[in-house]
Amino acid sequence: MTNSTYNVNTGYYGNPQSYTTQSFTISEPENAVKITLEKGSATPVFKTPDSVGADLSSISEVVLKPNTPTLVDTGVTLALQQNTAGLVYIRSSLSLQGIILANGVGVIDPDYRGTVKVVLTNTTDKDIVVYAGSRVAQLIITPINKPKFIEVTELPNTVRGSGGFGSTGTN
Repeated sequence: MTNSTYNVNTGYYGNPQSYTTQSFTISEPENAVKITLEKGSATPVFKTPDSVGADLSSISEVVLKPNTPTLVDTGVTLALQQNTAGLVYIRSSLSLQGIILANGVGVIDPDYRGTVKVVLTNTTDKDIVVYAGSRVAQLIITPINKPKFIEVTELPNTVRGSGGFGSTGTN
């Protein structure tokens, strides 16, 4: 647990001498992610005890036109801890309906303080309506290892070598 201290103004009440500030401390879990919510938005929620992705919902109604990337705002702003990243994936139930995340996976850096938005693409030939409050994506918070990149003249050999794109077999 970590402790955060907050200062709260306790009131002015028309008398400048009555203006005071009180401090209080809240214990927070080590993995806490502080969020702010725009009006009408929803806190990301894990739908089952073992869910690794927290559902993100649309803050407003949006029409997804066929084959047109569309920005969908969740109204959620995050303060991720250093050396973590937020990874945003499409919900599998939406992919079955022909909706994909335009960039595959969204990445939220720990220093980003804008609202979380997702770019959805409708791969069908008909308009699809995303209603306000609809769950549109899932957020996974993961630790990040930022390595130092060292340029060398040669890399160590492996059994696989430079083989890729099916080099280990098709089954």
